[in-house]
Amino acid sequence: MTKQQLIIDTDCGVDDALALLMALADPNVEILGITCVSGNVALPKVLNNVGRVLDAVGAGPIPIFRGASRPLLMAPYHADEVHGDDGLGDAGFPDTARRPADEPAALAIVRLARAHPGATLVPLGPLTNVALALAIEPDLPRLLGGTVLMGGAFKGTGNSSAAAEFNIYADPEAAALCFDRGLDPTCLDWEVTMATPLLWPVWDRLMAAGPIGGRFVGPMNLSLTERTRGRARPGILMPDPLAMAVVLDPACATSIRAAVAVDTGHSAARGMTTHDRTWHPAPPNATIVTSVDADRFAALVERACALPCLL
Repeated sequence: MTKQQLIIDTDCGVDDALALLMALADPNVEILGITCVSGNVALPKVLNNVGRVLDAVGAGPIPIFRGASRPLLMAPYHADEVHGDDGLGDAGFPDTARRPADEPAALAIVRLARAHPGATLVPLGPLTNVALALAIEPDLPRLLGGTVLMGGAFKGTGNSSAAAEFNIYADPEAAALCFDRGLDPTCLDWEVTMATPLLWPVWDRLMAAGPIGGRFVGPMNLSLTERTRGRARPGILMPDPLAMAVVLDPACATSIRAAVAVDTGHSAARGMTTHDRTWHPAPPNATIVTSVDADRFAALVERACALPCLL
């Protein structure tokens, strides 16, 4: 069986780390490379965190690439309050000895797409690296087999502002460029994330599913779980793992075609994602996931949490 080849672009925080573990746990997946972008935390921490995830499960020499350290136009925007100062929940994991390749991330995305036509691009953070790759190679969408990204809030319920989701809000200009230049991604948004929590009994079972769950995933999410439980939420929200579930098990998702636009202005709507629902809509430029099967999602997380832990 031919393996599904992935190029993963990440701003590696706690949910990105679990998404990476899900891909690493799938025997039918080959990760061609992991490109890093500023987002949840600053770029040096992202690079370190990707190496820590690979170290945790003893992964082979998957290449890591240094990407954009800031958005295209605005100042860096981070989410340390969610992911911890180090990006992995300040759980005390050792730093990695893995070092990024010399090739910049945007060039690596283009090269890998050319060398492996049909590979899937999986952006889990702000779209800065992807926008730069599209600027270098306008034919990138035709080289890829598809793109599945975590981003957007298509009903206008954001998590970084009243209307905008973090990954889009952190670099709206890059996101707008990606939608406008034919990337045609499948989008797992914040609102579907809110509708698909890992309920606490399920989460507790998953953390007990194996070594990586108990010794890596659980500790890095401890602060987040305590805060979320304290707010009487029914479960924990894991947006990037949901996007990875759509990659690994496309049948778990229900979706619609849509014409997506990104607000790049400087009003309260900056970073808002809209889709055209008029009687005469614009041509579709994206697929929007509207729901994910919670049981199938949990099964993929459980497989990841059952991995061995080498830390």
